[in-house]
Amino acid sequence: MSYLKEFKNAVSRTRKLGLGEPAVNETAMPLDQAVLNAIEETGHIPFRQRAVQALSVNFGMFHMLTKKFHIPGGVLTMGNVSVDGEMRFPVTPAHFRKMVENESGEDALGTYHLWTTLPGGIILDHVLPSALSGDGLMEVNEAVPAERYLYGPADELGHGIEYHPMVAGLEFLIASGTIDREAMEYLMGEKFPKQYGG
Repeated sequence: MSYLKEFKNAVSRTRKLGLGEPAVNETAMPLDQAVLNAIEETGHIPFRQRAVQALSVNFGMFHMLTKKFHIPGGVLTMGNVSVDGEMRFPVTPAHFRKMVENESGEDALGTYHLWTTLPGGIILDHVLPSALSGDGLMEVNEAVPAERYLYGPADELGHGIEYHPMVAGLEFLIASGTIDREAMEYLMGEKFPKQYGG
């Protein structure tokens, strides 16, 4: 199944959970390499530590993308990732429903992956290269910014990597008790947090 089809299913599942309906723009709007590298350079978590701090890293980069660089159309996406057909996380769509019902999202961090879906089914992920490098599944030259993140059409990423979206949008993080609403409103509000120098 194509990534966009899986993503639409994730959006439908998100709607059924009462968590809104993130927009799905099927037309790709490629990002300039200079912008991608600039976003990467704003990351403050060292490359080797990213694998165990997925929420901090990929939420932080999503935040930079939308609030500092004003790139529209990105959707924070939660689910699973497979490498050569092997799923990396013990999560299914039912797990996300339970996280919302029990508000257990904070306790479930590490059981799923999150990344940004850009228009046209393009993936932006600043965590997976760290995880795959740590497991010896990918060689990464940390001195090259473009090697420290994954960016490209989801169905053409190479390395046997496939993303499997299950829910989408920031509302999931609030409803599941992962990030409280007040903090999310502050982070995603119009006043850019001063620590990012915006």
